[in-house]
Amino acid sequence: MKTLLCLLAATSVGALLQWVGVPHGLLLGSILATAIIVSQSGFAPTLRFGLGYVQIALGIATGLMFQAWDSKTAAALLPSLGLLLLCLTAQVVVAGFWLCKVSGWNLKDSLLAVYPGALAAVFDLLESERASSKVIVVHLVRLLFITVLVSFCVSGQPVAGVADSSPWLVSTLLILVSLIALCLVLGRLLLRVGVPAPFMLTAIVLTGVYVRSGYLPGFQMPQWSVDFASVLLGMLIGARFRDISLRELLRHGRSGLMSVGLMLLVAAGFAAVAWQILGSDPLTLWLAYMPGAIETISIVAFSGGLNVVFILSHHLVRMVVLHFSPALLIQARRWRESAGRG
Repeated sequence: MKTLLCLLAATSVGALLQWVGVPHGLLLGSILATAIIVSQSGFAPTLRFGLGYVQIALGIATGLMFQAWDSKTAAALLPSLGLLLLCLTAQVVVAGFWLCKVSGWNLKDSLLAVYPGALAAVFDLLESERASSKVIVVHLVRLLFITVLVSFCVSGQPVAGVADSSPWLVSTLLILVSLIALCLVLGRLLLRVGVPAPFMLTAIVLTGVYVRSGYLPGFQMPQWSVDFASVLLGMLIGARFRDISLRELLRHGRSGLMSVGLMLLVAAGFAAVAWQILGSDPLTLWLAYMPGAIETISIVAFSGGLNVVFILSHHLVRMVVLHFSPALLIQARRWRESAGRG
């Protein structure tokens, strides 16, 4: 019941901000309402399947855009993906150096704090049972700062490709159910080996395969499904304030803002270089080189009318490089440990 009331409050505040013209008010309003509720009451909403829904809804909406995908589009991505790998390296080096040398953090905490992605795989790799509060604060600041920043930098507009769908046929519904079932099954397998945002990854790839194979012709994600994903994502972000006290947030928040700011400046610098070399839109490139927050960037890119496929292709490569490799190392270490005990 409390979760339902929190959902209603988040939706109401988000709808109000959207109505008065705040960019991406639905997302920002749900963050604000949920953060206030959990910080004042200590209650955190139970959204057991919330993140899964967000990932699958956004993943399917992105995968549907692969209808126009061709070898020419793929070839145009390759130079930018090479710059992305250099950008990730520079982000970690610059922000990690600042935390280590200026803020006086130890090397381990500095690297964990600036890791441009989810922490689950790297924590397991380093055999850490729990991250220190300052590392968690930096990642919370990163998530919140990127969300607010890109929301105000990208104005919300109606988006082609995320619209009211034509009436669903029984065959379309069955195909959609089979697609979601495959996303869940394969996503669970990826989740077991430590891959974050696995349902978004499987939804994008499988939807692209379905579309290129001639399935789901003319199907579009209804607008309400993306709006609901915005509210749920805002609640998930806002709920994280329950585990962080105001004292910890103020104490380590400055270090978090500085490190995140440096990473975003590095991303902007590489976006400027890519703009000069490749001629692509600099804002689109900047969002593509962002250090994380794939679900947030997806929603902002959708509602801003940007090239979502281009942006999320970069984030998928980032996820593969940063998360599949640690996940494989984790499994290799576990196999060696079990073999040693045997």
